Amino acid sequence: MVSPKKLKPSSLANALDGLELSGSSRLNTRSIHQTGSTFTPGSMRAQPKRIALDGPSGSSRLNLPRSIRQMMGSTFMPGGSMRAQSKRIETTFTIAMDDSYDYNILGEIDPNDLYEEMTRHTREVCKLLQILSSSQESHVETHLADVLVRLVFSSNIIENAGAGWDVTFKLCQAIFRGEEMPNEIDERDSEYAAIKQDLLRKGLAAGTEFVLRSRREIIQHAKAASYIINELYLGGKDVSEDIILETHRILTHKVDTEQGISWTEYSGVYRHDSVCAGLTSFVDSGLVRSTMRQMMASMNRDLEKAAEAQEIDPVAFSVKYCHTLVNIHPFMDGNGRACRLVLNAILLKYGGIMVSFGEEGGDREQYLNIAVRASQRESSQRDDFDDDDPLAPKHYRELASYTLGHVTASMRRLVQALNIKN
Repeated sequence: MVSPKKLKPSSLANALDGLELSGSSRLNTRSIHQTGSTFTPGSMRAQPKRIALDGPSGSSRLNLPRSIRQMMGSTFMPGGSMRAQSKRIETTFTIAMDDSYDYNILGEIDPNDLYEEMTRHTREVCKLLQILSSSQESHVETHLADVLVRLVFSSNIIENAGAGWDVTFKLCQAIFRGEEMPNEIDERDSEYAAIKQDLLRKGLAAGTEFVLRSRREIIQHAKAASYIINELYLGGKDVSEDIILETHRILTHKVDTEQGISWTEYSGVYRHDSVCAGLTSFVDSGLVRSTMRQMMASMNRDLEKAAEAQEIDPVAFSVKYCHTLVNIHPFMDGNGRACRLVLNAILLKYGGIMVSFGEEGGDREQYLNIAVRASQRESSQRDDFDDDDPLAPKHYRELASYTLGHVTASMRRLVQALNIKN
């Protein structure tokens, strides 16, 4: 497929993988009537096709929920601390709140109170992990599997990707247990029919190619999550350009862009075209590589300071670099999903928790509004401050407070899962 030499200015939904309340190009693309290809009751052929999904990338035999539960036993430390390998050195970080939060976005809820609750739950988790019975271990692994599925499901929802909960749950559970997914699906399979109905229910095109695309978006998203969590949390590696590129490559494997550009041209590769979204412009394509290196240098400096002080704010740290990455917008497509994966892997490594955004309509709307405002502010002041200028405004403050609310709720649910008795 021949791709255009330059991407047209897109809606903010495309530029930030769904960050627009008025709709997305995915909705427009899939709403096209697929004459002759739409699956409807009674149109089944006598001999259905076998549809090949040959060799999805990022295969893993790792049982991810079990591995995370086992790792938690050695990373949660007494007194609200987390042990993590950073810069090739094992360090114990005290979780400490910094000044990166907005105090208006949550209404009457005070971020200070949320942070105090989060750290209290962190101490509880540490104690409970040490006294788990085998049946409780199973409960915790079930809980972690659910968290991982919701991470994928909600991130896909933000951009009208993937499929409904039932299909997402089935596919993700298998992948997170380390099972290989079949390379073929049958038009008579319940999975195929369920995806088709999910697409039709949302008013999206539901021909065979769109069913396959939706299925692959779920599978590859789950595999990308497994990869980056394995690298950063279980493997003790630091975030790097190579890990971000590989995460994106797995995420977008065999998923062409909405503009019809082949995955072979953009998957795991920095973009070569300029992109903008309404009033928001992103880093010039010629500066993407150097800006990514600047981001990594800034992250390494922050980690060195944290290691020296032996304290870190995992929420603010993960949000800062999720915000930075999405506003570099290094890839042609898949930026929002990739950035949320980076956020969760960092958050798990330094805070012992994962979050999902936008699963419910009202929460999704709040997330989108916050992200759009942050990107517009970042774009308008991009050239006003040097890297690591202490006077530079923190445009991610609202996102930090929003994320803190979700982290605290997620910690609360983890404590509940650890307290389940048979």
